[in-house]
Amino acid sequence: MNRLLINTPQNVNFEYKLASVGSRCIAFGLDYGIMILYAIFTITLLSKTGVFNSADPWLSWGVTSFATLPIFLYPLLLETLMEGQTIGKRIMKIKVVKIDGTRATFYQYFIRWVCNAIDIFMSMGGLGLTSIILTQKSQRIGDIAAETAVINIKEDIGLKETLFEEITATHAIVYPEVIKLTDRDINEIKEIYHTGYRRKNYIIIQALAAKVEILLGIKATIHPEDFISQVVKDHYYMFKEQS
Repeated sequence: MNRLLINTPQNVNFEYKLASVGSRCIAFGLDYGIMILYAIFTITLLSKTGVFNSADPWLSWGVTSFATLPIFLYPLLLETLMEGQTIGKRIMKIKVVKIDGTRATFYQYFIRWVCNAIDIFMSMGGLGLTSIILTQKSQRIGDIAAETAVINIKEDIGLKETLFEEITATHAIVYPEVIKLTDRDINEIKEIYHTGYRRKNYIIIQALAAKVEILLGIKATIHPEDFISQVVKDHYYMFKEQS
C-alpha cells in the first residue's frame, strides 16, 4: 500500500514510495500560483506597452495569446525538461515516472497534460483527486492513460534501504582490506551507491562494486549491493576500533 514495487532483470527489488495526496495537492497549488503570478506580470507588462489600446483587436488578442502561452504549456514543458518534475513537484520532492520506475517519455507527459482537461478543469479537480484516492497506485486519470505514477523521491532513511545500518559490538569484519580506503573514498562510494539506488539503476551499483573490488584487490562472492554495504560497515567498524 502506497508503494510501487519494481523488480529489476537482475532480480533485485526496489521500492518507490508513492507521492501522497497532500504533497501532490501542494505541488499543484505551487505550480498554479506560479502560473497566476506569471499571468499577472504579463498582463501588467502588456498593458503598459499599450497593446490593449490598439485599434486592431486581433493584434491585441494575438500578442496576449502568445505572451501567455507558457502558462498553458507549463506542465508539459517543465515535466519534459525537468525529467518528470515541475517547480512545485521539485519543491515537494515528487516526480512522474513510468509504472516500471524508469523515466517517462515525452508522449507520456503529453498524455498526462491532455488529460488535465478531465482531471482538473472539467471537474474542478474532483475526478483527478477521486482517482488518486481510489486507485492502487495513486493514479489520476492522466496517469492511468499514460501508464505513469507519481513517486516521492525524498531520501528514505530506513535501515534496510541505506548504507547506514547500525553496527553492533559483535560486528565481524569480512573485508580487512578496507584499511586501504580513506574516509573520502568511502563517502564517494556511499554517494555513488545512493545515486544508483535513487535512479533504480542496478548497473551503477554493479559497476561500483567492480571498482571497489579492484581497489581492495579482492573478488566478492555476494551480490553487489550486499558487498558495498559490507565494505562500508567494515570500514566504519575498523576505524571506530582505532579511534
